[in-house]
This record gives sequence, structure tokens and C-alpha cells, in this order.
Amino acid sequence: MKNKEEFIKICPKCGSIDLPVRSNFIDMLMPSAEKCEKCSYSGLFPEININEIEEFRKDIKKSIE
Repeated sequence: MKNKEEFIKICPKCGSIDLPVRSNFIDMLMPSAEKCEKCSYSGLFPEININEIEEFRKDIKKSIE
């Protein structure tokens, strides 16, 4: 049996995964800007494979240097 891939939303600015959890069904249906708890970035957050978090964060660091 194959392992199911897990995805997580991540902040495209700082790489944080500390984002507000949407628990309300209506919130899940209505797209709206979310806000990063760490850097206050507001906008759309990509979903990446949970195993690629560190790689994503390295790419962010490279882009700001």
C-alpha cells in the first residue's frame, strides 16, 4: 500500500506553517486572504508536500539574498 502524500499551506514570504486554521465550513468555501502568524503576510498561500518544507524555506532564503 502506498503512503498518501500530505500537503500543507506555507507562507511564501517567510516559510512559516503557523497559519490560522479554517474550521468554519463557510470559510472553507469562500476564498479570502489569510494572514501569516509569524510575518503578517496576507494573501494566497501555496500548498506544498509536507516533505518539501525545508527545501521551500531554502529557496526563500536564496531569493532574498
